[in-house]
Amino acid sequence: MTDNKSKLFSFPGKWTVIGILFVSLILRWILILRGGQYYNSDETRYEVSLAAARLLWQGQVGEALRQFTISPEHLGFKVIGTLPALTEHLIGPSLVAPAIFFSFFSVLNLYLIFLLSRRSQASLNESIYALFFAGSCLSLLYYSRHLFPYDMAMSFGLMALYIALDQNPTMKISLVCGGLSFLCFITYNGYWPLAGFAMLAHVLIHGKRISNIFQKGTLTAFGFITPLIIVILAMLWSGTDMISAYRLFAASITQGVFEEGWSLPFEYFWHTEYATILILTALVILALASSSRDQRKYTWLWAGGILFIYICLVIPSMLEYFVVYARLARQMIPFLILLAALGLIELKRIAYGTRITWIILGITFLQAAWNFYAAYQVDFPRDFAAEVQTRFPDFEFSAKRLTFGAPVICQDSGYMIEHTKFYVAPPEEFPHVEGQLLLSAPHPINYQPYLYEGDPPDFRQAYRDLGLRMNFYRADEEFMSETNPAWTRIESCVTAEE
Repeated sequence: MTDNKSKLFSFPGKWTVIGILFVSLILRWILILRGGQYYNSDETRYEVSLAAARLLWQGQVGEALRQFTISPEHLGFKVIGTLPALTEHLIGPSLVAPAIFFSFFSVLNLYLIFLLSRRSQASLNESIYALFFAGSCLSLLYYSRHLFPYDMAMSFGLMALYIALDQNPTMKISLVCGGLSFLCFITYNGYWPLAGFAMLAHVLIHGKRISNIFQKGTLTAFGFITPLIIVILAMLWSGTDMISAYRLFAASITQGVFEEGWSLPFEYFWHTEYATILILTALVILALASSSRDQRKYTWLWAGGILFIYICLVIPSMLEYFVVYARLARQMIPFLILLAALGLIELKRIAYGTRITWIILGITFLQAAWNFYAAYQVDFPRDFAAEVQTRFPDFEFSAKRLTFGAPVICQDSGYMIEHTKFYVAPPEEFPHVEGQLLLSAPHPINYQPYLYEGDPPDFRQAYRDLGLRMNFYRADEEFMSETNPAWTRIESCVTAEE
């Protein structure tokens, strides 16, 4: 055990790895401090963690556990989320603290990609290239500002795959692989393809005899199914049918268009990564075309990961079971990166290969800097409203006006604020206003990666055409007349808070 631990943390080039991971963590913390928490309604699942933590703090363990049975989807995220939620009882309510906690999983994913490359018998240079590419991918960065389960689930999935590729698999390894795959699935149910691939890889990658494959398959399945059965029975004991709840939840993943399931990953990757995804794709093709015989097993394993996940997304979409979203497509990114790193090694073997390699790394770095900068410039309704209230203390704004269903524009104390809310569909009409524009910022819906989380193509185009901005006005005196129907139709920014 000691030798295995020393291999994880002691190797040539470790300071390069530590440096990339440290910079990646700082970049995520800067992003978090720029705001954005609770922009998306899915982030409210963290409220379950807060409620459970509050009850645990009060010593009501049974009531705390009951919180997890109300809506059992993404259960692992809610349970683990009680850790930062308990911290809030010590430091006070905070949007930043839980995001910082979850950001460690985002950075852990980068390190796990490095470890997967090392486990595939890749050279140190190839593994560092994989880490560099992972650190340069925006799709592995921008979710970290939000309270989402995606990075945490990916961590468990990549850990399951890392365990799966052990050169000397034992019964314990098989059970742990199944258990980690279960954690991947239970943390974010949409990452079942990643969990499934990790288990499939473990069963097949080092299987030489049918009996050996059968034994690994049985133990891995046992490691996955046993905790799942325990959770299901615990839910039934508390009065919740988890299987029925999951079926209903899966049937609700219909926002968007089923027909574009095959194309959405490509469009999303382009609008998120731009030149980086072109570089990764070209290097993947090179890796598949020219990898050596010793590398073939892992070359086709990584390619199989891409294909397996893609098929697991496209077929249910074609059968109209669920719509493909950006967060589901990003499961393919680690495998693209691992293949691209191999392709870069193959490139170095040709004439001027080293020089071309440095050019590719330079372009990737510049594109990543451009992509990341755009992510840091995104403003959010909550933060925009907070800035307005700081600069104009007479203006009051209820938090309910940030949510879906709130009016496009509202007024208070002679001021008006516009588009400071979450949209699930483009607004059909804009109330006519007359006033002095005091503050303005682009709405976050203009940020391209957000448009691939359930918005159909016509919505995406409508948002691009509208170019929505969050605006704050001082209303003209004449416009505020009670005889002006445009003014009287504008709702108040102040509501009764729950």
